[in-house]
Amino acid sequence: MSGSDDRLSGKVAVITGASRGIGKQAALRLASHGAKVVIAARTVEPRANTPGTLGDTADELRALGCEPLVLAADLSRQEDLDRLVASTLEQCGGVDILINNAAYTVGKALFSQVPDLTRDQWEKGFAINVTAPLMLTTAFWESMRQRGGGLVINVTSPSADLQPPGQTSGLPESTLTNGPVYGASKAALNRMANVVAATGMPHNIAVINLAPGHVLTETMDETYRQQGIVGSETGAIPLSVPAAAIDYLCTIEDPMRYSGQIVHAPKLVEELGLAVA
Repeated sequence: MSGSDDRLSGKVAVITGASRGIGKQAALRLASHGAKVVIAARTVEPRANTPGTLGDTADELRALGCEPLVLAADLSRQEDLDRLVASTLEQCGGVDILINNAAYTVGKALFSQVPDLTRDQWEKGFAINVTAPLMLTTAFWESMRQRGGGLVINVTSPSADLQPPGQTSGLPESTLTNGPVYGASKAALNRMANVVAATGMPHNIAVINLAPGHVLTETMDETYRQQGIVGSETGAIPLSVPAAAIDYLCTIEDPMRYSGQIVHAPKLVEELGLAVA
């Protein structure tokens, strides 16, 4: 993690999916720069084979001297989105940075293929991966505009890209192949953000999609372990790479130059020589 400084002092950052993985690391990075951090996720109590909770992230933030606003939320539920927005605006006064990191990446729906895929699975995937980022962006838009601008980062995936039928992901053979929900929803997220970015230009609101690469998250590492695979030997990149990219995008003077684009974290980190330690 980069050293502590005050580059984001006075800024409010909302991070979804912050109980582990990219969301957790993003929260720690932004807190180290003095941001007021709002963390949201579904995982409040520990779950088998799923490392990390909101409380764990909150404890690490407090160790950095940051007192986070901690909000349990299922982003597939509009009432939870409404509560997240209302609590944030009431307790923090506004929002400068929104990181839409939460995604529907667990359970049978992720791997369900036609004809077994159900409508409920499809709609929940889109609710979390596309609708929630759009609704949160919309809800915090006026706050960002009034504060002179803002930044929305949506975490996307190369799964959104078209692939020839039968082409594999290049991951270990024992790793299950995703069904259509994840890739299709991330493709929709990319196009949605690209359109919204044009709306943000007159208001200095940057909307950027970040493709993190194949990241060795805590959950992926545990999944590999259960399959007898050493996660660090799969070629997956460490969490510090997308965290460094998010750190950079949130602290540069003009993030608008990346607005409307898909920024690939490994490429950005390599080209700019960003610190990942």
